[in-house]
Amino acid sequence: MKIKKIYRDTIVTDASGQVDSNIYIDTDSVFFSSVPLLDHRLPKWADEEQDTIAGYVNVIATEMQDYLNQFYDILSEKVFNVERTKHRFEIKKEYVSKAGIWIAKKRYAQWIISDNGVAVDKLDVKGLDVVRSSFPKAFQDFMAKMLKDILMGKGHDYIDDTLLTFKKSLPTLPVNTIAKGGALKELSKYDKGNWKSGDAVANFEKGTPAHVKAGITYNRLLKFFNCPYKHEPIRDGDKVKWVYLKDNPLGLETVAFKDYNDPKEIMDFVETYVDRNKIFEAELENKLDDFYNALKWDKVTADTKTAKKFFAF
Repeated sequence: MKIKKIYRDTIVTDASGQVDSNIYIDTDSVFFSSVPLLDHRLPKWADEEQDTIAGYVNVIATEMQDYLNQFYDILSEKVFNVERTKHRFEIKKEYVSKAGIWIAKKRYAQWIISDNGVAVDKLDVKGLDVVRSSFPKAFQDFMAKMLKDILMGKGHDYIDDTLLTFKKSLPTLPVNTIAKGGALKELSKYDKGNWKSGDAVANFEKGTPAHVKAGITYNRLLKFFNCPYKHEPIRDGDKVKWVYLKDNPLGLETVAFKDYNDPKEIMDFVETYVDRNKIFEAELENKLDDFYNALKWDKVTADTKTAKKFFAF
């Protein structure tokens, strides 16, 4: 990936054509690009090594902090008639990031190299599925790696190849690593517990959510397969994993499991009919589109998702 292209993508202009280096604003935080100042001071800065550029940016960030705080001192005296030492206005340099990607408000990731003045080298993720416990573990790990590769400047072809390799590996991944997780709620609302052997397993109340169907299905399969009583049914509040199913003799769409002490009969059924492609499409594909759109790359699928900006420094 060409370093100058990454940096140039951080620059936007307002309606009058003036440069606006603002990247993102949220509550009391502002992220901005250092590109205009780098261009002004060091016209050939993009030819430098990454660590050298990081040093330049750190200096600029500190100078910006000091300049704005001096401005607040003047503002407090001239406008609010408050002594310089008594006002509460303060700008503080919090993070300096080598690179970042913004998908939407409160959904972003950045590669931080300075945290409150302390040199670090860490990935900070906010609001993305990679940090959500309900997101399938295998997808979490893949997206974390892909995100780090993107922020390290890996190119379009490299990311495409990584994605293709991961998708080819889907059939070999353990089912508990591609299952969604979380606490099951409202089970009793949609299932009165009056199902008995001989009834249709896939008969649910209208409007039953997919994850609730999955929990109800597990409980019915315990009876359908005559599983020993040592296997407890799923109850409201239990943490479970659940997956989508391919066409199967019982006409079921989803099924849950506890991922511990599950009957062999149910897990054999899950392994046989788990719909890995549907899980990929439902849980990961649209997230990948967000990243591709943010990078202005060709889309992975026909769908388009909203994304803001990709920047480095």
